[in-house]
Amino acid sequence: MATDQKRPGALLIGLYVWILTVFLGMILIDILYSRLVPEAEQAFSEVSDFLLLIGFATLLSALAAIAVSWKSKAARILIFSSFVVVLLEFLVPAFLSPFIQNPQGLTIGPWLRVIPSGGASLLALLGMDRYYRQE
Repeated sequence: MATDQKRPGALLIGLYVWILTVFLGMILIDILYSRLVPEAEQAFSEVSDFLLLIGFATLLSALAAIAVSWKSKAARILIFSSFVVVLLEFLVPAFLSPFIQNPQGLTIGPWLRVIPSGGASLLALLGMDRYYRQE
């Protein structure tokens, strides 16, 4: 594929990787802030709303990246896998809320947010690399 034909697709895939990485960073900042300033509970609802907006933008950009990378099987699989992981990240709090909100049990709540987001970022980055290396 000619390099000038790749550019719009590469831009959309790069945008998806960038938004997903920003989403991971915002989750890390949210977790750190909640640990350092536990009395600021009112701010958490506003932060959660903003994280949902960024998550929605992530899902939309993922669909665009999947559509653009459709001809490259390796890139498509990696980007679609990162999309599935992001979707699971949104469903995890619904099914595992007792583990997340249990202050006396294991503190796996932050890890249930960081690990899927980091995995999705890594998969998307590998998908972008595969897209750039295709013929």
